[in-house]
Amino acid sequence: MLKQNEFYKMSGAGNDFVVVDNRNGLYNSFDFSHLARLVCQRRFGVGADGMIFIENSKKANIKARIFNSDGSEAEFCGNGLRCSARFALLKVIAGRRMTIEIMNQVVDAEVLLDGNVLLEFQIINNKPNLKELYLQGKKIKGYFLKVGVPHFIVFVKEIEKAPVLSLGSILRRHPDFGKEGTNVHFIELKDEQPFKYRTFERGVEGETLACGSGAVAIAILLKFTFNKPSPLKLLTRSNKILEVNIKKDRFQSLQISLIGDAFFVYKGNFSDEFLQGGYK
Repeated sequence: MLKQNEFYKMSGAGNDFVVVDNRNGLYNSFDFSHLARLVCQRRFGVGADGMIFIENSKKANIKARIFNSDGSEAEFCGNGLRCSARFALLKVIAGRRMTIEIMNQVVDAEVLLDGNVLLEFQIINNKPNLKELYLQGKKIKGYFLKVGVPHFIVFVKEIEKAPVLSLGSILRRHPDFGKEGTNVHFIELKDEQPFKYRTFERGVEGETLACGSGAVAIAILLKFTFNKPSPLKLLTRSNKILEVNIKKDRFQSLQISLIGDAFFVYKGNFSDEFLQGGYK
């Protein structure tokens, strides 16, 4: 049994995570995917959209392995990375400025004095691709692009009436997106910021209150397809603001900054009963 089984509950703009320190390999005897499913259950576990394992890194100050509530590992997660940075500062693993490895990428992070966290990273300049999908004889138009993970963005007139669960769940697994599927976002485009959006998130398989990489994908679409100036402010379902700034470098890659909150909710300890019960 674990000598130490402390966890932190964190929330990034309403996208919530259970974060553990695995730098000493305390959780290596567990199947991370199974443990994430167990912990993220909202009635039988702690309850969260995802679980984050903080590990040692040869490339950065820390490594973050982020698992969705269905047990799948995320290639990238803006809200999870901000929570990882805040956790690292709270646990005195790193200072306010740090680097975080996730999959094959290293992200710069800074915990600001106001409690928000700034992420800075680079992505290849891939233009949003207009797609027309057909569902039961009806045509759905949207824009597809990748920001670490795939995103499909659909415009709606009224965000409150957006069919996030009904249409989002179908689009998420549409054959045009292959086996991996996609995250689906609905956005209300008006003249003034902030722009409201809602998300059906792959891996959580439901609506989440925020999606960080989704906010970046939407900002790229708004800037380069609809000529909206950055920084761009996106209003999440939790009424928190995510701010995205985008610049092109001399190699035509995109330099991205993402600012949003990373809130420390509480800390606790997994009981032996809970951990043993999930592995009978």
